[in-house]
Amino acid sequence: MPSSSYDVLIVGAGVAGPSLAYSLATKTHNKRSTPLRIALLERSLSRPDRIVAELLQPGGVTALKKLGLESCLEETNAVPLLGYHVLRGEEDICASFPEGHVAQAFDHGAFVMALRDRARRAPNVEVIETTVTGLIEDKDTHRVIGVLASQAGGQPESYFADLVVLAEGSLSKFRTAILGNMPYQPSQKGYFAGLIVKDMKLPMPGYATMVIMNSVGPVVLFELPNNEYRMLVELKEPPADLKEHIVHDIIPHLPSSVRAPILKTLETSRVRRVPHYYLPPTKQGVSSKEGAFLLGDSLNMRHPLTAGGMTVALNDVLILSDLLAHVKNFGDWDEISDVLQKWHHMRKPLAYTINAMSMSWAGIFAAEGEALNILQEGAFKFFGKGAQYSEQPMSLAAGITHSPSLLTRNSIAIALYSIWVLFTHPRLGNKSAPHFYEYPLLFVKALNVIWTIGSVMVPVMWAEM
Repeated sequence: MPSSSYDVLIVGAGVAGPSLAYSLATKTHNKRSTPLRIALLERSLSRPDRIVAELLQPGGVTALKKLGLESCLEETNAVPLLGYHVLRGEEDICASFPEGHVAQAFDHGAFVMALRDRARRAPNVEVIETTVTGLIEDKDTHRVIGVLASQAGGQPESYFADLVVLAEGSLSKFRTAILGNMPYQPSQKGYFAGLIVKDMKLPMPGYATMVIMNSVGPVVLFELPNNEYRMLVELKEPPADLKEHIVHDIIPHLPSSVRAPILKTLETSRVRRVPHYYLPPTKQGVSSKEGAFLLGDSLNMRHPLTAGGMTVALNDVLILSDLLAHVKNFGDWDEISDVLQKWHHMRKPLAYTINAMSMSWAGIFAAEGEALNILQEGAFKFFGKGAQYSEQPMSLAAGITHSPSLLTRNSIAIALYSIWVLFTHPRLGNKSAPHFYEYPLLFVKALNVIWTIGSVMVPVMWAEM
């Protein structure tokens, strides 16, 4: 059986894998007497075709620039986005990112191909199209020392390395082998249905549009390069006829300017659907298997509604490559273990913030139940008070501010404001604010709001600690 040897093997060439290969190669090239030999293994090097991971938040853009990979955005002709235009019934608010920060929207496949090209051109990086089928372990110590892989129509080959990085995505087949008895398993939270629409005019150009509706999940619309627009629909469960669901239950609630282009697209295009998962991170380097570790969605996933996945992944690569650049011996697991434990704590401020925010906002925007409806209305009115009220939440969601404590304070402020709105603002179908004799019932509802936001956020916060 043929074999090859490297210092570092990276399995998976999505977003995290090529970014780490490039960053680690460039940061260590002039620091080591013998440059690192890095292999990036990917099942298929053809252009990926996905309906998610097409919007990079401002914090992710910053991480990409620090990694020296900002040219990948230029190569995709990425479209800058200034924030979100959120519609709820007859109301709307414009929530902008803090001044000087923009998100970038692009074709996912073009972005990944640009990252792979940069990795391929980095010093001593070899990009190989092959399917990894198993881990190779030392017979005595059970440490991972490489992987088994085979190319299409070829015989199995062994790839050996001092360190193996597994970044093969949400459906990782090696997650359990590396982490062992995991405290958490991936849990499916729903689906996203996606469609590419041409020649569409959004209500507020330069902003992603989010439409919040009763009884169905939110819809997100944003511009891509080449006059294309992405439409994403949140689904708890897939309907029997997805197109019919969109036509009858979604489109009538969308802005009038986008209805005709979407209907025209539905006549000729297939609506694609992908599941999404939540997986809290597990600390590696202590009880995990020696010789390998997980990166990206293999390790940590969150709700895609707030588009934070790539931001977390690129920030992980930024921290990890800085730490690994100072490793003297990649075969010394004690040294690697120290790096992994440091990385676990250093990544937490951003990952915790984005993960907790994505899961809680997804619950509020879906608004299943009276308490979440109250929170949704309160949050909408809170952001609608002006830029000074939306700036901190937008900075957190964008990955600009890395602060779990600020997220907690903002969540409490929105919950309390939602209760104040409950007592002082007219409810749906009423012209006047509630009367005093309604307060006892409203007090019970307020307690339910507090209980609900706690039940939504506390389990996520605990899991992310």
